[in-house]
Amino acid sequence: MRTGKLPEHTFKRSVLNPIRYRSKDTTFRAAVGQDGAVFGDMVTSMATTAFSYTGNEMYAFHNAINNIIAAGGVPYGISVAILLPEHSEEATLRKITGNLCAKAEEYKLDILAGHTELVPSVSSPTVTITAYGSKLWENKHKQVTSGMDIVMTKWTGLYGGAILAELKEKELTTRYPGSYIRTAADYKNEMSLMPELAVLKTVVAENPDCIYAAHDISNGGVFGALWQMLSACNCGGEFWIEQIPVKQEIIEVCEYFDINPYMLNGQGSLLLVTKNGKRLVDAMQQAGIAANVIGNTTEGKDRKVIIGEEERFLVPPKGDALNVVFYGQALPV
Repeated sequence: MRTGKLPEHTFKRSVLNPIRYRSKDTTFRAAVGQDGAVFGDMVTSMATTAFSYTGNEMYAFHNAINNIIAAGGVPYGISVAILLPEHSEEATLRKITGNLCAKAEEYKLDILAGHTELVPSVSSPTVTITAYGSKLWENKHKQVTSGMDIVMTKWTGLYGGAILAELKEKELTTRYPGSYIRTAADYKNEMSLMPELAVLKTVVAENPDCIYAAHDISNGGVFGALWQMLSACNCGGEFWIEQIPVKQEIIEVCEYFDINPYMLNGQGSLLLVTKNGKRLVDAMQQAGIAANVIGNTTEGKDRKVIIGEEERFLVPPKGDALNVVFYGQALPV
């Protein structure tokens, strides 16, 4: 199998199909486009480190929390599992736990449980975060119909562009000014969906039925997230490339590495399906969060991206553009 997230057909065949028992109390569960679960009034999600670099535990932290929010929940705590290579220094462990504890304190999240072990089977620290939350809104993805708005917050390729700018700064500064690359690297501070959650609390309090579905934009970028969300909604979609927000610094980083920003990990951005996209966009913008209506749902299963006068069809996500840079892995066409 290829490095990165499992292809959709493999995920269905080898992960979903073997599941036999399904509790009637679980109203939202593991499926294509559904990265969290809702059991009664509890929401839970799990995430792990994706790439090997110092500080990658924060990717797992934000990914787990963001999945709680996308599943319609308000996070209140996490459990942490840390696997370290044999003979790791205690300072390495203290750095990881220090980062996690500081961010948990900032977000008022309890660290509920954990496990730490040194094992010979890992070559770099591997951190898995399980997040827990309470239900804020009922996911109504099965009620999505054609003509609904699709709203996106922040910018495409947010996390991937920032991490590339940070880890490949020396290489990138052979073409771009250092200040420009550092600006791109600073976008890693936008990885959290907690600002969006604050807005959603107000919006949902005013209209509990305003949000029908949501999906965080992470592995596979905005194209991958759109495909997965619409798969969960069992519908098609139409999107305008010029409406998908992107930072110029991220575009430049992607051009340097010859990768597609719309297939680049965008953790920190959120997709939402709603009947009134303008109202939701206005609420986000009033809170200082960039947001835009990037398309709408359609009948059938076709998912089309409109680029000027041309159209291209989305296909199931086949990887993330970060894999091209980190592993030299070409993405299948």
